[in-house]
Amino acid sequence: MHHRHRRRRAAAARFGRGFTLIETAMAIVVIGVGVLAMLAAQVAFHEQNRWSTHASRAMFLANEIRETMAGLPLHDPVTGTAFWGPEPQELSPTDWDDLDDFAGAVFSADAGTGPIDASRRPIPGLEGWSQRVRVVHVEPWSINVERPPFSTRMVQVEVVVAYRHPGSAEEQEMTRLSWLAP
Repeated sequence: MHHRHRRRRAAAARFGRGFTLIETAMAIVVIGVGVLAMLAAQVAFHEQNRWSTHASRAMFLANEIRETMAGLPLHDPVTGTAFWGPEPQELSPTDWDDLDDFAGAVFSADAGTGPIDASRRPIPGLEGWSQRVRVVHVEPWSINVERPPFSTRMVQVEVVVAYRHPGSAEEQEMTRLSWLAP
Protein backbone atom coordinates (compact mmCIF):
# COMPACT_ATOMS: atom_id res chain seq x y z
CA MET A 1 0.00 0.00 0.00
CA HIS A 2 2.83 2.28 0.91
CA HIS A 3 4.38 1.54 -2.45
CA ARG A 4 1.20 2.60 -4.35
CA HIS A 5 1.10 6.06 -2.66
CA ARG A 6 4.72 6.61 -3.58
CA ARG A 7 3.94 5.89 -7.26
CA ARG A 8 1.02 8.36 -7.21
CA ARG A 9 3.20 11.07 -5.69
CA ALA A 10 5.85 10.42 -8.31
CA ALA A 11 3.26 10.65 -11.12
CA ALA A 12 1.83 13.85 -9.64
CA ALA A 13 5.32 15.34 -9.48
CA ARG A 14 5.95 14.46 -13.14
CA PHE A 15 2.61 15.70 -14.50
CA GLY A 16 1.87 18.54 -12.06
CA ARG A 17 -0.93 18.62 -9.60
CA GLY A 18 -4.58 18.78 -10.65
CA PHE A 19 -6.92 21.76 -10.29
CA THR A 20 -8.98 22.10 -7.17
CA LEU A 21 -12.69 22.83 -7.32
CA ILE A 22 -12.12 26.41 -6.15
CA GLU A 23 -9.50 27.07 -8.83
CA THR A 24 -11.83 25.70 -11.49
CA ALA A 25 -14.74 27.85 -10.24
CA MET A 26 -12.55 30.96 -10.23
CA ALA A 27 -11.42 30.28 -13.80
CA ILE A 28 -15.06 29.96 -14.90
CA VAL A 29 -15.95 33.24 -13.16
CA VAL A 30 -13.05 35.08 -14.80
CA ILE A 31 -13.94 33.74 -18.25
CA GLY A 32 -17.63 34.55 -17.66
CA VAL A 33 -16.84 38.15 -16.69
CA GLY A 34 -14.71 38.51 -19.81
CA VAL A 35 -17.49 37.19 -22.05
CA LEU A 36 -20.05 39.53 -20.42
CA ALA A 37 -17.70 42.49 -20.89
CA MET A 38 -17.30 41.64 -24.57
CA LEU A 39 -21.09 41.40 -24.98
CA ALA A 40 -21.58 44.77 -23.27
CA ALA A 41 -18.97 46.34 -25.54
CA GLN A 42 -20.68 44.87 -28.59
CA VAL A 43 -24.07 46.29 -27.52
CA ALA A 44 -22.49 49.72 -26.93
CA PHE A 45 -20.85 49.57 -30.35
CA HIS A 46 -24.15 48.78 -32.07
CA GLU A 47 -25.90 51.60 -30.20
CA GLN A 48 -23.20 54.12 -31.23
CA ASN A 49 -23.35 52.87 -34.80
CA ARG A 50 -27.13 53.28 -34.90
CA TRP A 51 -26.87 56.80 -33.44
CA SER A 52 -24.26 57.87 -36.00
CA THR A 53 -26.38 56.46 -38.83
CA HIS A 54 -29.37 58.46 -37.58
CA ALA A 55 -27.26 61.62 -37.17
CA SER A 56 -25.97 61.44 -40.74
CA ARG A 57 -29.48 60.76 -42.08
CA ALA A 58 -30.79 63.75 -40.11
CA MET A 59 -28.13 66.05 -41.57
CA PHE A 60 -28.97 64.75 -45.04
CA LEU A 61 -32.68 65.55 -44.50
CA ALA A 62 -31.90 69.05 -43.21
CA ASN A 63 -29.74 69.74 -46.24
CA GLU A 64 -32.51 68.52 -48.55
CA ILE A 65 -34.70 71.35 -47.22
CA ARG A 66 -31.87 73.86 -47.63
CA GLU A 67 -31.31 72.70 -51.19
CA THR A 68 -34.99 72.98 -52.11
CA MET A 69 -35.06 76.54 -50.74
CA ALA A 70 -31.81 77.66 -52.41
CA GLY A 71 -32.31 80.53 -54.81
CA LEU A 72 -35.92 81.24 -53.84
CA PRO A 73 -36.87 84.89 -53.26
CA LEU A 74 -37.89 86.00 -49.77
CA HIS A 75 -41.47 86.71 -50.80
CA ASP A 76 -43.81 85.74 -53.61
CA PRO A 77 -42.80 87.22 -56.97
CA VAL A 78 -46.47 87.93 -57.85
CA THR A 79 -48.24 88.84 -54.58
CA GLY A 80 -45.19 90.28 -52.79
CA THR A 81 -45.84 90.73 -49.09
CA ALA A 82 -49.60 90.20 -49.23
CA PHE A 83 -49.31 86.73 -47.65
CA TRP A 84 -47.07 85.17 -45.03
CA GLY A 85 -46.82 81.47 -45.78
CA PRO A 86 -48.18 79.74 -48.87
CA GLU A 87 -50.54 81.76 -51.05
CA PRO A 88 -54.10 80.38 -51.30
CA GLN A 89 -53.50 78.80 -54.72
CA GLU A 90 -50.27 77.09 -53.57
CA LEU A 91 -51.67 73.80 -52.30
CA SER A 92 -48.52 71.66 -51.99
CA PRO A 93 -44.79 72.15 -51.50
CA THR A 94 -44.23 71.67 -55.23
CA ASP A 95 -46.21 74.93 -55.74
CA TRP A 96 -44.21 76.99 -53.23
CA ASP A 97 -42.14 79.66 -54.93
CA ASP A 98 -40.67 81.75 -52.09
CA LEU A 99 -39.04 81.28 -48.69
CA ASP A 100 -41.98 82.44 -46.58
CA ASP A 101 -44.13 79.66 -48.10
CA PHE A 102 -42.11 77.22 -45.97
CA ALA A 103 -42.80 79.05 -42.68
CA GLY A 104 -44.20 76.53 -40.20
CA ALA A 105 -44.08 73.62 -42.63
CA VAL A 106 -43.83 70.11 -41.18
CA PHE A 107 -42.93 67.19 -43.40
CA SER A 108 -43.53 63.96 -41.52
CA ALA A 109 -43.68 60.29 -42.42
CA ASP A 110 -46.34 59.84 -39.74
CA ALA A 111 -48.56 62.41 -41.48
CA GLY A 112 -47.74 61.06 -44.93
CA THR A 113 -46.17 64.36 -46.05
CA GLY A 114 -42.50 63.54 -45.90
CA PRO A 115 -39.79 63.84 -45.12
CA ILE A 116 -39.16 65.48 -48.46
CA ASP A 117 -36.17 65.57 -50.77
CA ALA A 118 -34.77 68.55 -52.67
CA SER A 119 -37.38 68.07 -55.41
CA ARG A 120 -40.09 68.45 -52.70
CA ARG A 121 -41.35 64.89 -52.98
CA PRO A 122 -41.78 62.55 -49.99
CA ILE A 123 -38.93 60.09 -49.45
CA PRO A 124 -40.39 56.59 -48.94
CA GLY A 125 -39.21 54.26 -46.18
CA LEU A 126 -38.33 56.88 -43.56
CA GLU A 127 -40.95 56.09 -40.95
CA GLY A 128 -40.54 58.07 -37.74
CA TRP A 129 -38.65 60.97 -39.40
CA SER A 130 -39.86 64.58 -39.65
CA GLN A 131 -38.58 67.93 -40.90
CA ARG A 132 -39.87 71.14 -39.30
CA VAL A 133 -39.16 74.46 -41.00
CA ARG A 134 -39.19 77.82 -39.29
CA VAL A 135 -38.80 81.05 -41.26
CA VAL A 136 -38.57 84.34 -39.35
CA HIS A 137 -37.50 87.88 -40.07
CA VAL A 138 -34.56 89.00 -37.92
CA GLU A 139 -32.65 92.20 -37.29
CA PRO A 140 -29.75 92.40 -39.76
CA TRP A 141 -27.33 93.55 -37.04
CA SER A 142 -28.60 91.14 -34.38
CA ILE A 143 -29.94 87.89 -35.78
CA ASN A 144 -31.14 86.74 -32.35
CA VAL A 145 -33.83 89.43 -32.41
CA GLU A 146 -36.93 88.27 -34.28
CA ARG A 147 -39.06 90.84 -36.04
CA PRO A 148 -42.63 90.72 -37.40
CA PRO A 149 -43.08 89.39 -40.95
CA PHE A 150 -41.98 91.78 -43.70
CA SER A 151 -40.37 94.24 -41.24
CA THR A 152 -36.77 93.55 -42.37
CA ARG A 153 -35.01 92.17 -45.43
CA MET A 154 -33.12 89.57 -43.37
CA VAL A 155 -34.70 86.13 -42.91
CA GLN A 156 -33.46 83.25 -40.79
CA VAL A 157 -34.46 79.74 -41.84
CA GLU A 158 -34.21 76.91 -39.33
CA VAL A 159 -34.79 73.24 -40.03
CA VAL A 160 -35.23 70.78 -37.18
CA VAL A 161 -35.04 67.10 -38.08
CA ALA A 162 -36.45 64.67 -35.52
CA TYR A 163 -36.78 60.92 -35.24
CA ARG A 164 -39.28 58.84 -33.29
CA HIS A 165 -38.01 55.35 -32.52
CA PRO A 166 -40.51 52.53 -33.17
CA GLY A 167 -42.56 51.98 -30.04
CA SER A 168 -41.70 55.42 -28.62
CA ALA A 169 -44.27 58.19 -28.19
CA GLU A 170 -41.73 61.03 -28.24
CA GLU A 171 -39.59 62.38 -31.04
CA GLN A 172 -35.93 63.03 -30.47
CA GLU A 173 -34.32 66.02 -32.15
CA MET A 174 -31.47 64.70 -34.26
CA THR A 175 -30.15 67.89 -35.85
CA ARG A 176 -30.87 71.58 -36.26
CA LEU A 177 -29.65 73.57 -39.25
CA SER A 178 -30.11 77.29 -39.74
CA TRP A 179 -28.97 79.89 -42.23
CA LEU A 180 -29.63 83.49 -43.19
CA ALA A 181 -31.25 84.64 -46.40
CA PRO A 182 -30.74 88.37 -47.04
